[in-house]
Amino acid sequence: MVEQGIRAADSQELSWLRLGWIQRVRQRTSIQSLVTAVLCLYFAVLEGFELFDPDIARAEVATAAGLMIACLVPVVLVLVMGVRLPRWTGLLLVVAHAVVSVYYLGFSHERQNAVAAIQELPVMAVYLAWFFGARIGRALELVIVASVAAAIRFGPFGGPRVEGVLGTGLFGVQNIAGAVLLTWLCLEIGFFVRHRVHIEAHTDALTGALNRRGFTAQLAEAMRRANRSKRPLSIAVLDLDRFKEVNDEEGHDAGDAVLKSLVAQWVSLSRAGDLVGRLGGDEFIMMLPDTPADDAGRMLAGMRQLAGHPWSWGVTEMRPGEPMEEGVRRADAAMYRNKRGV
Repeated sequence: MVEQGIRAADSQELSWLRLGWIQRVRQRTSIQSLVTAVLCLYFAVLEGFELFDPDIARAEVATAAGLMIACLVPVVLVLVMGVRLPRWTGLLLVVAHAVVSVYYLGFSHERQNAVAAIQELPVMAVYLAWFFGARIGRALELVIVASVAAAIRFGPFGGPRVEGVLGTGLFGVQNIAGAVLLTWLCLEIGFFVRHRVHIEAHTDALTGALNRRGFTAQLAEAMRRANRSKRPLSIAVLDLDRFKEVNDEEGHDAGDAVLKSLVAQWVSLSRAGDLVGRLGGDEFIMMLPDTPADDAGRMLAGMRQLAGHPWSWGVTEMRPGEPMEEGVRRADAAMYRNKRGV
């Protein structure tokens, strides 16, 4: 089925993702594992070409064979056995690729491998940005581009051309600068796209509050912190009173305006660590870290007095090791008691 709001043509462009074996692999493993395996397969194919090159030394053939075998291991684990690779294997892939690139650019005389190493840098930058974010990505990529640039500049392919010596002068200063700038540009584009996708996937488009998925992820992380620190964590379910009357008498545009204004008010009156999410319709949820239930209730009572539209709430304090659903259920029950005036 085509997703709502997405053109059929856009869906058709990704129809290959619906192939049976790809669907089975995606169900058994993670997206990061799948992308890592595909990259390793690509590198294995490139190294395999080296085995049939008659002009390279035996040492280079042995190196290519070893790298090809190493790359095929995650391919088999993911694409054949359906193993979910640990997250650190992605960092290992990036670092290993950087080491191999430095070797080919700084110590080998194989021009084909040197050119391929330069071409692959932007791809690895995007991979690093997408799966590991800016905090890890920028620091690691800075080390990588500095190492690669030094390998090019002082290796057999850098510096001025020497007459009769194959490969010298293959990469000049302009090429080095261009490779570094393109790699870093791809890294930053990866960060930007990752950030935008994260926002769109976790934010309610109408109100700007977190959607159910985004709030659930934030609450799970907050519960882990609260359990470690033994600090209280409260949640509140908020439900608008007589909201149907607004939609029926003034129209849905007026109802949307009420929802947006209330969320803006809740956010402005809450503290830096508090979060507001939309469960659906006119039902919202708020997370209040480091706050006992009684304090959370008094805070919400003060916010309710300033509201432009009436709403009811129910507060509960999360218990250590409690499933999120149970805490939300208790807060929801408290909200309905509040709404009935019990």
